[in-house]
Amino acid sequence: MREYPSEHNKIVSELLDGKFITSPSPLFYKIQELEDDYSEFFMKLFNYILNIEAEFAYLSSDEVNEKRTRDFTLFLAILSRELDYSGKNFRDKIELGSFDINETEELLRQSSKWEILEKTTVSEFEKFLKTWRGKNLIVLDGNKFKFTKAVKLFFTFAMEIAEEKLKEKTNEENVNA
Repeated sequence: MREYPSEHNKIVSELLDGKFITSPSPLFYKIQELEDDYSEFFMKLFNYILNIEAEFAYLSSDEVNEKRTRDFTLFLAILSRELDYSGKNFRDKIELGSFDINETEELLRQSSKWEILEKTTVSEFEKFLKTWRGKNLIVLDGNKFKFTKAVKLFFTFAMEIAEEKLKEKTNEENVNA
């Protein structure tokens, strides 16, 4: 029988709970070290794909349609839009900065896109933030929050969606030309 490290149960429970394991956590480095073993473990037992990026690890599956992930992506997109409109480098602010909880909620509520967010879990903003803190995507510190390195996954996802939409539009224009 394969010998797993002493951190095995914590690694498995955190990943199965939908958490991101981020650098510099010792768990992240253990997953990197045993990438092949853990990839096989999660695929054989759970049919999940272990994804290891440069600074974080997480599980995914083609069979899961995660509503909370959609809500987070919408939140990030609208927050990025509002930061951009206010003249801030939204990517740097999100990846490196911190946010006041009340100011951010007010910024989102004043957005012309609030009607989209109010139909999601973002409408209960502090509860929403606590949920994502539990997934290691946000760090809460008093009345402030910041994003962990795992937020890069959502930027990549958003860029893929935008590129796909652009291709669809280009193909449609070519057909109609």
